Amino acid sequence: MTDLTSQAPATSAPARTNDTLRSVISMVWPPLLSFVVVVTLWECAIWHWQVPSYLVPAPSAIWKATWFNHGSIFGEALITMVEAAAGFAIGSFAGAVLGVVFAYSQLMSRAFLPYVIAANTIPVVGIAPIIILWLGSGMAPKIAVTALLSFFPLALNMMKGMQSYDRIIADVFHVAAASRWQTFWKMRLPGALPFVFVGLKLNITFAVIGAIVAEFVQANRGLGFVIMSSYKMLNMPRLWAAMVVSAIMGVALFAVVAWLERRLIPWHGSMREPA
Repeated sequence: MTDLTSQAPATSAPARTNDTLRSVISMVWPPLLSFVVVVTLWECAIWHWQVPSYLVPAPSAIWKATWFNHGSIFGEALITMVEAAAGFAIGSFAGAVLGVVFAYSQLMSRAFLPYVIAANTIPVVGIAPIIILWLGSGMAPKIAVTALLSFFPLALNMMKGMQSYDRIIADVFHVAAASRWQTFWKMRLPGALPFVFVGLKLNITFAVIGAIVAEFVQANRGLGFVIMSSYKMLNMPRLWAAMVVSAIMGVALFAVVAWLERRLIPWHGSMREPA
């Protein structure tokens, strides 16, 4: 039985390195250029119209707040990242298992999918206090809130991916007398991976949001706590600095998932550069 992932054409190592370098450069320079343009216009607008810092601080003020508080802000960011990563892993694993169950069992899908959708529509700011009441203080309730917020996208994408296999290839597996286990590992799961990575990319951004929102409700550490405490003291440059760090953290985690996607499914059409 031939693995679907082995169908990618072979290329030399130097060619792959050059392709990777070109791909990284082509991905990095547009956002860097737009960042420089936006920050320059933002700084000029603040100084031209003399906007008070409590309304919108200048990028230079945000940079100063980040620099002079870098020890505390990055320390709190590390706590939020741990909560987000743990919640992402737990939520994604639960979502993947649920998606497989729903893909293989129409009865389970019809019985429980409406409740999963209903659970996903509950505002996280509403469910967070309840989870914190159940689990108490500390990191556990933040991880639980994050996992709850980040399991649904992968569950839905896993189910859709597992159901979207090629019927002709399925017939080949049937003719070859492949077992259900072989069909799962060598046909349905590889075919579902592009959908899985869409779910993982959504999950990782939701995980950061979930961790910060949980810290809003009850925490004395983390970026959510920094944002809330800065708001109460009207220290807006520090608040914006925490938001910028959280955004950078989200982009970095998203980039890790995108890198894994390129490494694990290079054979998929979405990974090829447009002609």
